[in-house]
Amino acid sequence: MKRLKFITSVLGLFFIMILFLNCNSSKTSNSSTSFTQNPPFTMAEAYSQKWMAGVQGGGSGTNIYLNIENLEPGTLINEIYFRKKITKANPTSENQYIGYFKTNENNDVIMDSDPKKEAKDTPPKPFPFKLEENEAVISYIFKGKEYYFKVSNIKEKEILAYPQSNPNNGN
Repeated sequence: MKRLKFITSVLGLFFIMILFLNCNSSKTSNSSTSFTQNPPFTMAEAYSQKWMAGVQGGGSGTNIYLNIENLEPGTLINEIYFRKKITKANPTSENQYIGYFKTNENNDVIMDSDPKKEAKDTPPKPFPFKLEENEAVISYIFKGKEYYFKVSNIKEKEILAYPQSNPNNGN
């Protein structure tokens, strides 16, 4: 009887330890990712702007604009994490990068019983950071290593509503 009690206690303790170890490994990468305080560039301005197409199914989204100055040679601005979405940082000029985030508003999402047709929809990637609405994270590569820089106080400009175009060009 003592032996059965001992085995039950050991198994119970082992089970509890496994649960605690499992909880520790399920933390988000935000807690293990440290943000750089002094990146190899200067953030001059950051703002976002929503947009919507003038035709049904034309799509909508948010663009984020990052004006970066004093970018050290060998630094590559990689990705932008904003409002639980991830996108590539696209350089538009020497000092400006844009991130394009499409939304499902005014967009045609494919819902079909044929999985091949539905496969054209891209599933969302898991988001590794806990950010406020006006915050973003920039990932960049400097000297072969990836770093993260948090941008706060991103201003939101007025929405861009693209007009519906006339297919006959007024004829």
